[in-house]
Amino acid sequence: MQTSMLRTALILGLICVPAIEAALGTSVSGAQLTLVAYFLAYGVSQLVYGPLSDQIGRKKTLLIGMSIFAVGSVICASAPTIEVLVIGRLIQGMGGATVMVIPRAIIRDMYTGAQATRLMATIMLVISISPMLAPLAGSGIVAVGSWREIFLVMGIFSGVSLTLAQATLPETLKQEDRKSVV
Repeated sequence: MQTSMLRTALILGLICVPAIEAALGTSVSGAQLTLVAYFLAYGVSQLVYGPLSDQIGRKKTLLIGMSIFAVGSVICASAPTIEVLVIGRLIQGMGGATVMVIPRAIIRDMYTGAQATRLMATIMLVISISPMLAPLAGSGIVAVGSWREIFLVMGIFSGVSLTLAQATLPETLKQEDRKSVV
C-alpha cells in the first residue's frame, strides 16, 4: 500500500515538476524536495496521531488532521516561492497522515471479527484504488489548468471531506477508554 502511494506521488510529482520549476524559478531538485517534505511529514506524523486519538478521541483527531491537510493545500496552491511550496507540502503530509491511522482505530472501536475484517478490507480496497486514479485525475487537472489547480482541488475535496466527517461521523472512543496525558 505504501509503495503504490509513493509511486502515485512520484508520477504526479513528475508530471508537475517542469511546471513548478518554471513557475517558481527553481531546479528539478528544488521541485522534488516537495515530495520529500510530504513523505517525511507523512511518515513521522503517523506516530503522533495514534496516541493523540487515544487521548482526545478519534473524531477530533481526524478533524484536526484533515484541517491541517486543507490548510497545507491552500498554501501549496498559492505558494509564491519553492520554499513556501515545500512548507505547504510538509503541512499537507502532517495532516494527511491522519487518514492512515484513524480509520483503523475507528474500525477497532466499533467492530470485531468478520465485520471488522470486511470493513477493513473495503477501506484497504478504496485506499488501494485511489493511488491508481490520482495520476489520471492529476493529469486531467493539469491538462485544463496548472499544477496549482491540483492543490486547489485537493483543498476543496479535503474541505468537503472535513464537513462530511464533522456532520456524520460519531466519536467512537468511549470516554472511559481515553488515555490520560502523562
